Amino acid sequence: METIGIREVSGERITAAADRGEVLGITNGRVLAGVLMPLVPETVDRLVDQNLTRILRSIREGEREFKDGGSIDLEALTEEPSHPSSHRAPARVTIRGLSGARLDQAATLHEALVVTHGGTDVALLIPVTPQWVERLVERNLSRIRHSIERGEHEIAIGGAVPTLDELLEETETATEQSTAPLTTPERPLAPRSAAGGLLQQRAIGIKIISDDVDSRDRLVGVVTDMLGRLVHGPIETPLPDLDQGHVLASIVDLIDELRATLHPDQEHLIGVGMGIGGHVHRGTIVNSPNASWHRFPLASLVQQHVEVPVVLENDANSLAVRERFLRGTDDESMAVILITDRGVGASLILNGRVFRGAHGMAGELGHVPVEFSHPNSKIKCRCQSPGCLEGATAPYAIARTLAEEGISGGFDAAVADATTSGGIIHTVFDRAGEALGRAIATLINLFNPSAIVLIGPQALVGAPRTFRNGADAAQEGATGLYMRAVQRTVNDHAFSTGADDCQFIVRQVNDAEGAAAAAACIIEQFAPLGGTYALSQHG
Repeated sequence: METIGIREVSGERITAAADRGEVLGITNGRVLAGVLMPLVPETVDRLVDQNLTRILRSIREGEREFKDGGSIDLEALTEEPSHPSSHRAPARVTIRGLSGARLDQAATLHEALVVTHGGTDVALLIPVTPQWVERLVERNLSRIRHSIERGEHEIAIGGAVPTLDELLEETETATEQSTAPLTTPERPLAPRSAAGGLLQQRAIGIKIISDDVDSRDRLVGVVTDMLGRLVHGPIETPLPDLDQGHVLASIVDLIDELRATLHPDQEHLIGVGMGIGGHVHRGTIVNSPNASWHRFPLASLVQQHVEVPVVLENDANSLAVRERFLRGTDDESMAVILITDRGVGASLILNGRVFRGAHGMAGELGHVPVEFSHPNSKIKCRCQSPGCLEGATAPYAIARTLAEEGISGGFDAAVADATTSGGIIHTVFDRAGEALGRAIATLINLFNPSAIVLIGPQALVGAPRTFRNGADAAQEGATGLYMRAVQRTVNDHAFSTGADDCQFIVRQVNDAEGAAAAAACIIEQFAPLGGTYALSQHG
């Protein structure tokens, strides 16, 4: 399902969706707020067919009752159950009259909206409410539990191992039966968690910030709901040093502090997600240059102190998971590039899933060699290898390059002095953008993503926005120098229509949002099934 902002709804978008036979997800403030179904003749035909099927079924039931000695009442067979309070005629609203406030009002009144354009009904817009989401999830969880129990039962009695498709396949017989899961005396179904439904579930997210440009090593923690939205926090905890034992104790204390913000009997914690820059694999920090940690099994150590599941993720991967939440897609192929003061990371989403590689190291874009014959090629990355992307385009590298050229004051001073033409500063920002452009072109040529999400300091990448290749509005100062070089180099090196087919999304992320991204990883990996949790091994 394609999602668009409520302000992007137009007659042309609805017509295009109708031609493709698709529905549109409508977002309001980046949250799914409604489902829009174009009204076309085929839709009407399907609705008529459904009603004819219902009437025919009622007639057959009446015939059976007649054979058993009953009587047939045609009106009773065909009429819908009478619920006057819930059967309201849908309100009509023009496309221009659509707004977040109007959609919120419809959700409050539990009504659907008929969208009109040029005096014609063109679409039906159904508000998405938290209660609707909860019911949808509950129905799917029931189906999954039913399928798992059915598979276990078949294995127990016959030894046959059903395929996943067979387990999840819905037949006409199954849909007519009760959704209650199959159980056996030997394997009763685990009871549902007493914590309540989806709306009461909470996740903790913790962002570990080490070797920051201002030397403020710290933890930032938040509590989110199951849609990744901030509920409590943020809470910041300073890290006086990066001793592993001290950091572990600080994380456990922060988790306790965040849990104390939950309302007893009203909010239930499903787990903890943690994010950090560096190479992360199966809950272990394999290598974090920022903190100088190697083979630090942080997730398992935290797990020993809490009774809920814990996952640890690379910060770029966690932001990619969060991006999928924001975009509301399962099959998006995109790359998320994260530029921090101290480095460059990336994450790849392929066919709706984060690609981590064989040992969790996929996406280390900052250490990809970027070949160019410019004076700043002599600047080495912090990994001590020459020619790394990070050593050419990260803010610390730009400041170091300027210092090599005799310009002091650091990155912020260079940004303040940047102009759109001339001078060493112009050259350094231009070449830094060129290096990133080469890396993006390489990603496009290798993976053909439908979107590139660029997260970085506003001084480099500019204000949040979305644009297509060559359609970015003119940026001023250092941002203009940097981003024009990025786009120019992407166009020079991307093959065929790869750059034109790719949407570019620019975002800034603060510490609280980074912690919420870590929480998104626990939401993604742990789903409440009958009061238990299914653990993914890569956490």
